[in-house]
Amino acid sequence: MANTITKTTLLDGANNLVQLINILGDASGDETNTLLVDRSAFSAADGQRFSVLKIEGLLSGFTAALSFDATADLVFVRLPDADWFCHDWRDIGGISSDKAGAGANGDILISTTGLGAESGTFILHLRKY
Repeated sequence: MANTITKTTLLDGANNLVQLINILGDASGDETNTLLVDRSAFSAADGQRFSVLKIEGLLSGFTAALSFDATADLVFVRLPDADWFCHDWRDIGGISSDKAGAGANGDILISTTGLGAESGTFILHLRKY
C-alpha cells in the first residue's frame, strides 16, 4: 500500500486555483518530490506559471517541504509539525514559480519527513499567470 494524498479542487477560475490537500500516511515512509500540483492540468491563464499566495493548515506528526519543479527544484516553504500554520504572501504578490530557474514548469512538489501513520491537511491558494 502507499500513502494517500487526496487533492480536492475548491476553485479553478481564470486566474486563481485553490486546492485542499489531505495526506494520510500508511507507515510506508516519506514522500520524496511527489507531484502535488500539476500546472498543466488546470485551465490556462496566459502562461503555465503559479504564484503561491497563501498556505494554511495543520500537519500532525511529520513535516513537509513544498518546492517548484525545475532542473534544480526550489524549496519555497517548509511546513511545521503539530502547529497550525498560515503562510501569507498576498501582500507581495505571492512566491512565483519563475524563481525556480531553468527547467521550471510551474508544478509543485511535496517531500515529507517523519511520515508514518500520521495525517495532515492544508489549503493552497494559487494565482495562475
